[in-house]
Amino acid sequence: MRAAVVLASVALSAWLVVEAFAVAEDLETPRDLHRVSFVGSGACARCHPSHAASFEPTFHRTMTREASRETVRAPFQGETLSYGGFVAHMTTEPDAEGTPRFVVTTTRRGEHGEELVVDRAIVARTVGSHRDQQLLTREDDRYVRMPVAWDIDESRWIHMNEAFLTPDPEGLDDDRVALTDYARHVVTWNDNCVFCHNVGPRPGLDPVTERFSTEVAELGIACEACHGPGSEHVRVNASPLRRYALHGGGLGDRADPTIVSPSRLAPARAADLCGRCHGQRITEDIGRFLRDGDPFVPGEDLALYSAPLFADTTLDGEPVFAPRFWSDGTARLSAYEYQGYAQSRCASEGELTCIDCHAMHEGDPRGQIRPAMTGDAMCTRCHDALVDPRRRADHVRPEGARGVVVEGPAHVAVACVDCHMPRVVYGLRAMLRSHRIDSPPRRPGARTSDRLDACALCHLDGSDRGHDPSAAAPLDDLFAGDPIQRAAVTAALGRLDRSHAVGPSREARMALLLEVMRDDRYPGVRSMAWAALREIAGIPIENSQFSPTDPRPRRMAQLGSLTQALGVAPLGPETHASLRARASEQAIEIGE
Repeated sequence: MRAAVVLASVALSAWLVVEAFAVAEDLETPRDLHRVSFVGSGACARCHPSHAASFEPTFHRTMTREASRETVRAPFQGETLSYGGFVAHMTTEPDAEGTPRFVVTTTRRGEHGEELVVDRAIVARTVGSHRDQQLLTREDDRYVRMPVAWDIDESRWIHMNEAFLTPDPEGLDDDRVALTDYARHVVTWNDNCVFCHNVGPRPGLDPVTERFSTEVAELGIACEACHGPGSEHVRVNASPLRRYALHGGGLGDRADPTIVSPSRLAPARAADLCGRCHGQRITEDIGRFLRDGDPFVPGEDLALYSAPLFADTTLDGEPVFAPRFWSDGTARLSAYEYQGYAQSRCASEGELTCIDCHAMHEGDPRGQIRPAMTGDAMCTRCHDALVDPRRRADHVRPEGARGVVVEGPAHVAVACVDCHMPRVVYGLRAMLRSHRIDSPPRRPGARTSDRLDACALCHLDGSDRGHDPSAAAPLDDLFAGDPIQRAAVTAALGRLDRSHAVGPSREARMALLLEVMRDDRYPGVRSMAWAALREIAGIPIENSQFSPTDPRPRRMAQLGSLTQALGVAPLGPETHASLRARASEQAIEIGE
């Protein structure tokens, strides 16, 4: 009996050795993930519950969802939103089975004052769960984005002209906006949003019938968006021996070729994975993309299929994308983070990649900064000499700024990213940090681009100009700049009270912001001014004293009440005229 047990043990050991060699060989066998199908995040969660739990709070996961009471963030309890003579009515009604459905009914007044129904749309899906939630309705073979959205942070309805940087259409002050202008941002989801907001999108556009048969592996951004399609991974790892070998079974720290681990990729390939969606791109084979989807799979070179858009990228020979960039080539719209990364010496001359600072499974969902990389840690881990306070103080003092930079505690308040990643990128009524990591001009006030540099965004009164008082003060851009310059200064005015910055008095800032709220032609900029004013004056978000999309006569009445309540003296007519003298109306396209 003992001999039989010994023989069985020897046989088992021999079998395990043979199987271990087979597993080792399998781990050296590359897989073509183009030939692998998707399985969905539920299959991943069965073996990786902790990863699924850490991904659960992210806004990526809830990017696109079917409409339900659990997913729709807006109340839909009879709210209305007026814009240019159109009124959107938000209601909830049951379907034939008693399930609530969410309805947006758009009306406007007829020639004789009667209320006419322009459109009635049922919300089918939602896009976004961070700051704004956009709504999709189903129209035959496609999903279409509605012209109104729900502002999650402020709990209010907005028109898409306010969300994107679009000027007021003609006729706003008379409530006679054309339907085409009201519906300016109504777009098809199937050939647009579908690419970046879902897993495994296939638009399915028939080039002959021009109809869609769109499919996605999973709504929202889930596991396989970053790790690649997982059916082969699930199949081979059904073997407990393979799992044991991968996780401490003596085969070393080997990668599993059936799945992509972003942390194992070369920096450029890891950045490509993020750049697929965080970097607007162009392809020569648009027909293939619209039919079969983007062929890129995680781990590949993104350049095999598409190229990032830059200021000099042309379409039919025309540089139509140039307005999306500052004159020095820096992106000034969100969704161009990859371009900024590619322009940074930290990437081109170093090994920085996106996931050095950001993480999908840790940190605050707003920004997803790794906890170990908060504050200056993301920079000082490489630039360690600047950890020393004295070296840091010398570094913060720009050349030629004698008597301008405040000594002492102010240095502590200046973070690395304030100077090297300033807020010069517009995205959904907010100024975001540039991902082009560079240095501000060495001589204060020496702007070589229309881009506001880091010094200007703090020294709004022009005190960064040093010995060159003829240099333009940043406040000039509040009215004379293009829409993004105006938005950048507007947002900066609201940050002064909680920063180390130097600028006009609190009362002067409020007067300037009230002026923007009154006359700027862009509802998005007016909205940002209203948010900045609330920040300065301590006005609660729920306050409804001002509506950014109202016609100017109504805004004038609202601002009259605000000015009186705040005790702010309005700008004089001469100041107003001089500030407006060089105002630019350059068109800005978001690039949807």
